[in-house]
This record gives sequence, structure tokens and C-alpha cells, in this order.
Amino acid sequence: MYSFYQYVIGAMENKPKIYGTEVTMNVWHPVIEGFNEFSLGQIWLTSGSYDDRDLNSIEAGWQVYPDFYNDSQPRLFIFWTTDAYNLTGGYNLRTGGFVQTSKEIMVEGAISQTSILGGDQVDLTIRIWKDTKSKSWWLGIIIGRNVLEPVGYWPASLFTIQTDYAAIVQWGGEITNKNEYGRHTKTQMGSGYFPDSGRGKVAYMRNLKIALTESEFQPLQNLTVGATHPEYYRGEKLNDTCFYYGGPQQLNSKAAHPMLDYTILYFTFVLFLLF
Repeated sequence: MYSFYQYVIGAMENKPKIYGTEVTMNVWHPVIEGFNEFSLGQIWLTSGSYDDRDLNSIEAGWQVYPDFYNDSQPRLFIFWTTDAYNLTGGYNLRTGGFVQTSKEIMVEGAISQTSILGGDQVDLTIRIWKDTKSKSWWLGIIIGRNVLEPVGYWPASLFTIQTDYAAIVQWGGEITNKNEYGRHTKTQMGSGYFPDSGRGKVAYMRNLKIALTESEFQPLQNLTVGATHPEYYRGEKLNDTCFYYGGPQQLNSKAAHPMLDYTILYFTFVLFLLF
């Protein structure tokens, strides 16, 4: 059956009030078969529902999206919506809402180096938290020796439901399947390898943490991992704070690799943390 959005998701079995989350994810350079398809690894913090069209969501991670960015570089991205992806919100700084504060790390900035199969892993550690005074949701990147660089914030005024806390937190990978060739896309998720390929070859989400109060992060417990299309993309739980995800590694000669003069790109940043 044809399905446009396809996921591998890690989530919590119980659903307490969530005031923030942190995760370390390795960054890859997946092959995107269709120019207008994408592949990403990200965090979701949500409240509300699709059925009522009041879903509030803030999202952050890395993404390869040739049609949107006019290149095949992995990029730091954010997203928000307050009406289940209908009229409000959008990507990065293009639709307003998110307030960039950092001069060191730019939203939509290209990640110039990525993980190597069987070699060094390039990690991106993201933290999202609720500010107790302003009630804004802050985005930060942990760099160097555990130094938190605040990137910016989503003002509390944006949200209709998610004003005090989030109801659900999730982590994982997503691809789009345009079905352009009358079959499932060969766009890769993560490294393109299934979780059973093992350490050094697969995409991971590790050091999963949540904030159950407005000031304290703690390791996740009761992690569950699932996939919408396990014949193509799979997940595997290692423990309550780490899981692997991804697939398929088979490439296609029609895969898109558009390139631009990188002098026009946004600020480039590189985050190195070895697994």
C-alpha cells in the first residue's frame, strides 16, 4: 500500500507531562532518490491531535531535502505547527515564529561532515526545554565538552495547547515516498543500513533524556520502538536510552545529488562526538 510519510519512532510507554528532552543522534548523508523527497532524524514534542486539528508540535533535527534547500547537504532544521500541519507554522526561519538568538549555530546551517561507515561518527546533540519564566520553548545544541549553546526559542504565544508542557515526546527517522517510479522509493533513512548491521554502520538515537519537571533532565525509561513500514525501514531498541533505525542501503542510478556553489549556503557547523 502506498504511503507518503514513513517513520521509525522511539517513544515512551507512559505519557507524563514533558518539559523538555535531549538526544544525541549521528548525522548521515542519505541518498535521496527523488529530488522532492526527504530524509531526516529528529525530535517531536507534541500536544493535541490530528482528529481535532489542534495538534501543537515543535520539531528539530537534521534533514536532507534537495527540493527545499536546492542541495543534498544535511542541515540543522526546525519545524512547528499549532493546527496539525494545516495553515500554521513551517520550516526554519522562513515562516516566522522561531526566534534565532545564537550567532554561532544557524538554523538551516549545513552540516559539512557526516558519519563514516565503520569509522568516525559525527554526532548532533539537541536539547529542547521549557523556560520557567517566559514559558517559551528553547532549542539548544550541545557542543565541545558538554557546553550548551542556546540557538533560539519558540515563543509561548505561538501555541494553543502546548503552553505549559508537552503531552508526547518522540525521536526517530522519517522519509517521504513519492512512489514516482511505480514502486517504493529507494530513499535512505539514516545511513541506509538496517539496525542489525551493527555499531558504526547504523543511525542511532542515544542518551535519550526527558525533563519531567521544569529544571531536571533524567535518562529515559520504558522506551518503545516501532516502524510504520518495517519491510523498508526498521528500528531496534538497545536499551531504554538508545535505539538504532534506518534502511534501505540499496542505491539507485536515478538518485538525486544536486550541488550548488557552497559560498551561498548558510553558516556551516560541525559537531564531533565519538560514539
